Amino acid sequence: MDQALAGVLEAVSAASLALALRKAMSMACQGDRQGLAACLEALTPDQLLEVAAAARLLSAAAGQALSEKPADQAPGGL
Repeated sequence: MDQALAGVLEAVSAASLALALRKAMSMACQGDRQGLAACLEALTPDQLLEVAAAARLLSAAAGQALSEKPADQAPGGL
C-alpha cells in the first residue's frame, strides 16, 4: 500500500510540474514577464534546474529548425 501511495504522489508531482511548466511557457510566449516570474518563483531549485536545461534544449532545437527553413519562409512572430 505504501508503495502504491508513493507512486500516486510521484505521478501527481510530475503532473503538477508539467502544468507549471506549461503555464510558464505560455507566459513566456505572451511576453508576460511578471506572470513568468511568478510561475518560476513557485518552483523548487531542482525544478528550476530542469526548466533551465529544457529551455536550453528547446532554444537550440528551435534555432536548428529555423536554420533549416527555406530562405523564402521568413520568420514570423509567435
